[in-house]
Amino acid sequence: MATKLVKCTRIVRYLPSLRTALIRCRAFSSASDSIDNYTHNLTEDSTKSRTVWPDKLLGPLGPQDKRFPLPGRIGPCVNSREISQINTKEVVPSLAELDAILPAASFQRHSDIAEQFLTSIDEIDVDFVDRDISIPTSIDRMEYRAHKCPALLRKEFKDLFPQRNIMEGELTVITISLKTKNDMTTWSSEVEQEREELLEMFIQGAAGICQAFEKSGFWADFIDPSSGKPFNSSHTNFTLFETDERYRKLGFEIHDLGCCKVISHPVWGTHAYIGCMFTSASLDHPLLMNLNSPL
Repeated sequence: MATKLVKCTRIVRYLPSLRTALIRCRAFSSASDSIDNYTHNLTEDSTKSRTVWPDKLLGPLGPQDKRFPLPGRIGPCVNSREISQINTKEVVPSLAELDAILPAASFQRHSDIAEQFLTSIDEIDVDFVDRDISIPTSIDRMEYRAHKCPALLRKEFKDLFPQRNIMEGELTVITISLKTKNDMTTWSSEVEQEREELLEMFIQGAAGICQAFEKSGFWADFIDPSSGKPFNSSHTNFTLFETDERYRKLGFEIHDLGCCKVISHPVWGTHAYIGCMFTSASLDHPLLMNLNSPL
């Protein structure tokens, strides 16, 4: 049976705390720098130590090129992509998977299209899979949700970053949800104190995660929940507050209580504090994909 046309447009991860996410982002960013430095030094050493072979004086008895130590002038190919694949444990395609790489014949393409059409009714909804499989445990107090931002949604966010063209290139929207002890539909001194504590926690954690993205070569910024404006970018009159209707397109609900509005999380309901981040890193980048992997 042909592979179903299912494309991942969202990643959902549950973690014990925002600090855990920050530690893992920093750890991955530092590991990436070490790999790049190692590869750069290894490439320089191999370039400096190479010799011309065969030697003009000694002929075939002269020293061979150190880059090709095996018979037949064969040697390992070292580059940052291969080292990254080894460290992220990517699987090299087997011989049985070569059919997916080689161009298919016309009759095979017609057969695949017909089969995909007949089985389209059984295609998997990615959002449904995320809701059913990504379930927080009793110790998880944070949800990290990354969305690949489509063009139509970018238009609604572009005014937040007037000095950056977010309509081009990759753009990922990250929502960070912190589970609260109090119900956010009510207002009391306990609710106000908890919100102030979570605000400080979110700003510190989001700033650290943005630094990890920037250290890996990407642009990143987050929305300050207290002002609704980007934290690091230039000034703008446009805002994105926690109860903004645009959060509906990111998987949340906005309830109008008459006197005020409140945001509702898909799992924790109104016991949640929501923050938002933006980055130019693609959704399939290991910094986003491997956030929940053990250190």
